[in-house]
Amino acid sequence: MFYNQLKKKAIKRLKAAQEDYLLIAENANSKALELFAVRKSAAKEIERIEMYINMLANSPKEFAKDIAQVKLEIKDFNRAVEIEEESAAGNIKGAGSAVAGTVAGGLVASLGPTAAMAIATTFGTASTGAAISALSGAAATNAALAWLGGGALAAGGGGMAAGNAFLALAGPIGWGIAGILIVGGSSFAAYKNKQAAEEAEKVSNEIVEKVSILLPKLEEMKQLVENTKELKKSLDLSLIVNTYPNDYKEFTEEQKKVLVALINNTKAMGQLINKRIA
Repeated sequence: MFYNQLKKKAIKRLKAAQEDYLLIAENANSKALELFAVRKSAAKEIERIEMYINMLANSPKEFAKDIAQVKLEIKDFNRAVEIEEESAAGNIKGAGSAVAGTVAGGLVASLGPTAAMAIATTFGTASTGAAISALSGAAATNAALAWLGGGALAAGGGGMAAGNAFLALAGPIGWGIAGILIVGGSSFAAYKNKQAAEEAEKVSNEIVEKVSILLPKLEEMKQLVENTKELKKSLDLSLIVNTYPNDYKEFTEEQKKVLVALINNTKAMGQLINKRIA
């Protein structure tokens, strides 16, 4: 009787822990998608700024060099966007083969290209031995998936920033506790009361641990989204394109300062786009 009550109490705690996790994971996924979207939009603004600088007569050469450097810095991010678009269009076959058989790899593949790239470019650190931007087709997709830590973690590695954060997003099955699913406590029916209580407590503790890992990362994501949105406002070219001369030599000193600020903000945006949550 005692262990029966203990079992019920443990399963109740387990359900509560899972509900907390699901809510936080949903928010984290949502923020990762939001961050990916605003970064893509910012990357397009950088493209427009590059075009403007190239078309501006007598533009200082260092401006073009600065923008070219930013483009180089976000090359892997832009390639990840291309992979997302190609995958969504069904133009890439065999995605995920490089991490086939790994729990994380399978989960990444099931997320869909946008969600996978959103999480990859938020948490991932390229460590495939080759830049994603230098690859194409399925090889590029596999390299991008490896950003999430699937291959490295499966091989016993731990050097990727994705690590625990991705496993938290992936859900309980990604934590090595497959077989203990929480559906009305039915998964514990085969266990004796004492064993069921112990197993439920074990899984609850694992979930609580993963939630504690994910919570600060969620807050960091929120701040990163806000910072990126705020900086992106400073990349608006409308005023410059519509009111400034077409020749840099005709710029006023104030207009020159505004353009310098635009270039500096573009460089700062390149760093923000590349920022990963460890």
